Amino acid sequence: MSAIFEEVKSEFVSRETKIARIINVLALFALVGVLAGSLHLQLGVGEQPCPLCLIQRSAMIGLAVGPIMNLLWGMKPAHYALSILAAVVGSAGSVRQILLHIQPGDPGYGPELFGLHLYTWALVTFVIAIVGCSFMLLWNKPFLDADSGIAHQQRWLRVFALTAIMWAFLDLIVIGLSVIPECGLGMCPDDPPNITGAGDIGGWLIVLSIGMLAFAIAAALVLNNKVLRTDK
Repeated sequence: MSAIFEEVKSEFVSRETKIARIINVLALFALVGVLAGSLHLQLGVGEQPCPLCLIQRSAMIGLAVGPIMNLLWGMKPAHYALSILAAVVGSAGSVRQILLHIQPGDPGYGPELFGLHLYTWALVTFVIAIVGCSFMLLWNKPFLDADSGIAHQQRWLRVFALTAIMWAFLDLIVIGLSVIPECGLGMCPDDPPNITGAGDIGGWLIVLSIGMLAFAIAAALVLNNKVLRTDK
C-alpha cells in the first residue's frame, strides 16, 4: 500500500520539476567532474594546490550544496541562492589568482588546459553557475509543486542522483584529508612543493575508484529503500 501511495505521489510532480531535477543532476556531475580533475592533478600528477586553489575547491563544494539540497528535499529558491553565494566567493578567489599572474611574461601557476590555467577555467565555471542558477530562479513552476525530492522519483534517477551526491561527499573527504600533509595545522604555503603522484593512469584510477564507490553506495541505498517498502 505504501509503495502504491509513493507511485501515485510521484505522478503529481510536474514535467517541469522532473526536468529541473535532471538539470540539477547533470550540474552536480559537472561539478564532480571538475573536482575529479583537480584530484587527479594532485594525486596523479603531484601538483599541490595553493591556498587560492583550495578556496576555489571549497567554493566548488559549496556550489554543489544547492543541487544536493534540491534533489534531497525539493526545489527551493534558497538552495539556488546558496550556490550563487558559493560561486561569488569562488569567483573572488579565481580573479585574485588571475590578477597575480596577469603581467606579460608571467608563466602563471600550474599547468594549462586549452591555453588557459585552471584558475581561469574555475572562473568560467563559477560565472556559468551564477548565470545558470539565475535562470533556474526565473523558472517558477518547479517551486510551485509540492516537491519532496528524489525519494519518490524513478529508481534510475535516484541512483544517478545519489551517485553524484555521494561522489561529491567522498571528494570532499579526500580533499580535506589531502590538505593535512600539505598544510598541517597552520597556514598553507603560498607555493607548495610538488609531490610524487601516482602517475597519469594511477591518478585517474583513484578518481574512478571514488566514482565506483559512490555508485555502489547509491545503488545500495536505493535497493535498501525498496526492500524496506516491500517489508511494509
